[in-house]
Amino acid sequence: MLTGKMSVQVEWGDCDPARFVFYPRYFAWVDAASHHMLNNGSLRQDDLCERYNIRGLVLGKVEMDFKAPAHFGEIIEISSRISRIGGASFNISHEIHCGDTHILSGEETRVWAAENPSKPAGIAAAPIPEEVRAKLEGH
Repeated sequence: MLTGKMSVQVEWGDCDPARFVFYPRYFAWVDAASHHMLNNGSLRQDDLCERYNIRGLVLGKVEMDFKAPAHFGEIIEISSRISRIGGASFNISHEIHCGDTHILSGEETRVWAAENPSKPAGIAAAPIPEEVRAKLEGH
């Protein structure tokens, strides 16, 4: 399966007054790590939208299990991997560490979203094309 790694330096603006990372920053970093991994696997979202006439890889669900705080000035490492591929969605699992400290585990579900004018949001899940599936599998 496709994997990726990304490093982030924790900046002052990422923290609360106690100098702990403010939890919404983890969601932003995990999203960036997902796109970084997909881009490196030749799955840039803008290219996919143009080539397959889709609206994008919509976030359907996200879960995070916080283990320990990260602090101002630290460098965290985000490891991401495709953990499941379904018919119209796939999961990306994330682990964040700072040195030997396990900061969090998380998982998100991304939905292959095609245009659907008959739905209020104008999108609907659609089957993931085989060539995209192969890239998600790491081939």
